Amino acid sequence: MRMAIRLLLLIHLLMVASAGAAGSERAMSAMRQTFLQAERYINQNRDDDYFALSDTLKDYPLYPYLQYQWLTKHLDQDDAIQTFLHNHPGTRYAGLLHGKWLANLAVRQQWTRFIQHYKDTDNTELQCYFAQAQYQLGQQGVALDKAKQFWVAGKTQPAACDSLFKSLQHDAGFGPDLIWRRFTAALQIDNAQLAKQMLPLLPEPDHDMAEIWLKLHDEPQRVKAVASWKRDYAQAGLLFNHAIRRWLNKAPKAALAIWDEQKNHFTIAPELAAETEQRLGIELALHRDNRALERLERFAADYPSAQEWRVRAALNQQNWHAVLLAIAALNEDLKHQDKWRYWRARALALTGQATAAQALFSELAQQRSFYGFIAADFVHQPIALNHRASEISDQAVSNLQNTAPFQAIGELLAIERRTEASREWWHAIAQLDAERLAVAAKLAQHWQWPSMAIYTIAKAEQWDDMELRFPLIFQTTIQQQADAQQLDPALIFALIRQESAFDEFAGSSAGAIGLMQLLPNTARKIAGEFAENWSNDFDLLTPSLNIKYGSRYFKKLLNGFNGHYPLAIAAYNAGPNRVKRWLPQKAAIPADIWIETIPYKETRDYLTSVIMYALIYQQRLSGTKLKIPDLLVEVKPD
Repeated sequence: MRMAIRLLLLIHLLMVASAGAAGSERAMSAMRQTFLQAERYINQNRDDDYFALSDTLKDYPLYPYLQYQWLTKHLDQDDAIQTFLHNHPGTRYAGLLHGKWLANLAVRQQWTRFIQHYKDTDNTELQCYFAQAQYQLGQQGVALDKAKQFWVAGKTQPAACDSLFKSLQHDAGFGPDLIWRRFTAALQIDNAQLAKQMLPLLPEPDHDMAEIWLKLHDEPQRVKAVASWKRDYAQAGLLFNHAIRRWLNKAPKAALAIWDEQKNHFTIAPELAAETEQRLGIELALHRDNRALERLERFAADYPSAQEWRVRAALNQQNWHAVLLAIAALNEDLKHQDKWRYWRARALALTGQATAAQALFSELAQQRSFYGFIAADFVHQPIALNHRASEISDQAVSNLQNTAPFQAIGELLAIERRTEASREWWHAIAQLDAERLAVAAKLAQHWQWPSMAIYTIAKAEQWDDMELRFPLIFQTTIQQQADAQQLDPALIFALIRQESAFDEFAGSSAGAIGLMQLLPNTARKIAGEFAENWSNDFDLLTPSLNIKYGSRYFKKLLNGFNGHYPLAIAAYNAGPNRVKRWLPQKAAIPADIWIETIPYKETRDYLTSVIMYALIYQQRLSGTKLKIPDLLVEVKPD
């Protein structure tokens, strides 16, 4: 084995010594293989063999990553870790290692060294360890003040906080007030399990109240029953308010009735009552209940979300005078958004103020947005892409590529460590100004990494390069599947751009996979329709298969909704059953109103983005088939 290692080292050194560009590439290839072998030695705990190889990699871009991997398995090597932190300050690996090392120092109860090397952080585990270190080193008051902040947060805290909480519970200042504060905070964020853990800590006389609160949390409809707790408990107002807010999500009409009937029987803080009134109004608007408008006119106040839902409640009724009043009541930031300027123009047009409406539509038509595009249709203007290519030289891209962070990212991509490369990319671009962010976006495009190009140019807030933001990647496959499913390719491009930003390895917390973010169960059904065997969920990472199945699925949705684009696009995001529940009950409504009053913000934003992207891609593809009136056909009852 030692002979094999010496032979590997000899080959590595010979390749490094090769001259010229071809030799340089061979040398880099040799170092990659050496790096991968050194990683294997780390995982096999063969430290001597690892050191023999790692010494030859000091000039390799991934050498800090290799060291980090060894050090995380040897967190008791304090001197080696401090050397690494000194040699690689500001790198992502220094930050990661520093956190792991501090946690290890805490476990070893090396409190003095922990305090010496601690830095302010958002990491709750390390914050708790720091407070524990302070407690152990004589700063009990400061430590317990910090413990109280974590205690009353309502969240289940890391195990690192347990010792600190034990110290808090033994302190003379710990009592029912702190227990109740944690109990109620936990229920406010629906952490019933943590709230239940408070029961043994409460005084015996408080148990009945806590049990009632937990029952109402789980079954808020119980609040409508008359019971003695409404009079006898000081916290009854909080309890009643909490139950109503829990109930309104499921049965807003019933919750509203009980709230109006009984709210005056309780003492509820004015600001808390006002917030509940706003949430009741919003919930009524979400269900397109005509009572929402009157309620939100009374209670929207300075609450931005309630202000916006006041406009939507007026739109639900197509009460255009009320729309104008509601928009006038928006805060200044909201008023200047394209969305609310569009609706003001619509309301002006429908209240006999055609000249003012025309002027506002014409102004909006210059904007590259969903609302700008549909405003353009009102005034019979072409949509404004306002494309301007980024002026970035090849030399600027090359200079950035040759910096240490981006050399490392390039190597991670070369050895197919896409996830690690992505993490390093985000860390690297966090240090860049807007100008260099644009250069980084161009580098990502050069590396055929479209998702990173899109995200990075957005971070730079440089919105005008349509070629960079809306790439024509996978064009042949998309065109083939568009033809097969009789779809406009611009729609498939738009769905991919919204779903994954062209990241074929994208995944979601719900289990969706690939370019068009298909769920495996959906893909299995589509495979059956093609009479194709389904062997592995991760086949969806193959672009051609993902586009084939995703296009077919969208076509099925489009057929299921009689060719209605907004309904099919919304169903791609939220599911067809949910979209059917959002259909109007009686009369047809304009598509723009239906879109604006969709209950889910995610789906509203998704739908407006996909339509906007489809129109952009149509121009990029020199197409003409997609017309705004065809994309915004009125929505009829089911």
